[in-house]
Amino acid sequence: MKKIPVSFYYYFSFSLMPVLGLLQTKILTSILTPFAFGEVQLMLPLLTWTVLIGGLGAPQFVIRFYSRDGTKAYQEGLFISVAFIMLIGLICCAFLIHRDIDYKGLEIGFRMASIFLLAAMTEQVVRLVKSLLRVQERHFFYNAISICARIFLMVGIIIGVLVWPKYPIEGYLLGSAFSSSLMLLLLTVLFRLQYLWKARIPSWQRLSQMVSYGFPIVCIMLMGDWLPNLNRYIIFAELDTSAVAKYAIGCMITALSFRTLYEPLNTLMHPRVFRTWEKGSKLESRETITRYLNFYIIVGLIVCGLANRYEDIFFNIVANMNYRLPAGCFAILLLSNFILGIYRFVAIHYLLERNTTELGLIFFLSLIVNVSAALFFIKKIGLLGAALAVFLGATILASSVWLRGHENIRIKLFPKYYIFSLIIAVFFAIVPRLSLWDISSPLRWLDAIISLGAALFCGYYSIRVFDKNYRLLIVRNKDK
Repeated sequence: MKKIPVSFYYYFSFSLMPVLGLLQTKILTSILTPFAFGEVQLMLPLLTWTVLIGGLGAPQFVIRFYSRDGTKAYQEGLFISVAFIMLIGLICCAFLIHRDIDYKGLEIGFRMASIFLLAAMTEQVVRLVKSLLRVQERHFFYNAISICARIFLMVGIIIGVLVWPKYPIEGYLLGSAFSSSLMLLLLTVLFRLQYLWKARIPSWQRLSQMVSYGFPIVCIMLMGDWLPNLNRYIIFAELDTSAVAKYAIGCMITALSFRTLYEPLNTLMHPRVFRTWEKGSKLESRETITRYLNFYIIVGLIVCGLANRYEDIFFNIVANMNYRLPAGCFAILLLSNFILGIYRFVAIHYLLERNTTELGLIFFLSLIVNVSAALFFIKKIGLLGAALAVFLGATILASSVWLRGHENIRIKLFPKYYIFSLIIAVFFAIVPRLSLWDISSPLRWLDAIISLGAALFCGYYSIRVFDKNYRLLIVRNKDK
């Protein structure tokens, strides 16, 4: 029997993730008002930032140094990250209780802070466990756990919001914490993975190494999350929470459109590139990055056109017409996320060379451009200005990182293989859609099916042609 390719597991799980995320959003937008949903969307970035800062880059530390230190890297990362999140949480709780903050009707007290802290800690443990399985290259188990964790999270969040409808933020956070804890408990009992809880206190030298490696990465990841999400708070200040909800839905759909594509490739690529780099084979690392980056661009261009053609279907499936974005806003967000996907591939050279300080400065510049543009444009053209601001920031980030990555690792692009994809994307954009914004019409679904079929065929054909020719090119270069 032919062995199932490793890539199948990753593409299956990463294709299922956005489906579950979209289903969760559909249910939440059905049971919450746009105002309440917007409030939840203001809180979620804060949870992500807390996990990033408190985690001290422990998941990335495990991926980078497991080949050298084994499970010791995981055990020390577990202790440091959980302890630091708890420390940050206690300090914030004390501050909130002392100040008795009530922000525009949103009461932030001990109860919310405690649930928030619990949700952050459980999410961090799940991330560490997934990092350990990923670097151990237990491909099937890693993807199975990723899917189960997402299903548990979705069910827990929905139950939490339904049980606690007067306090949707607390219900969301409590459901998240409970579902993650239950999943970890079942994982420990059913698969006897007690070692997942064996934390280890690191020495001061190891702590210093972890912080010196993880802190720049945390700053970079934090700014990467700020790039699209800081605009939520500017939108809230200039408009209202319902506008925040529309922007959040648009960002989620466009981000998932490309995350489904580049996350599996990066998940497969990183361990291989790190391993070959540590062995001194820089040429093999360069070839791997080049191959996966070109895969992404070829398919990503087609995804841009197809996703833009599916805009009305996405918004009606995920939410409803109340969350529709202004004309052109969705297309700009799609281009921004496509560009951010290119950055994800090229930026690996900073991790290989441990030169994350420069990447942090580039990120900071792009963030300044994004925030400045958002402050200027949102006042004038609303949500379209928020999308333009993200596009400017993403363009500066990706182009700057590309120039440095190309100089240091000599990553190659093959534009002649992009032409066909670009033609398909333009075709999807300029050909009128049948029965636009009327998803009850059979013509609209006929248009969608034909477009999807054309995209799948063209993407598969383009990848096969490029991969065949690229492999031949590598063989010829080795023979020289």
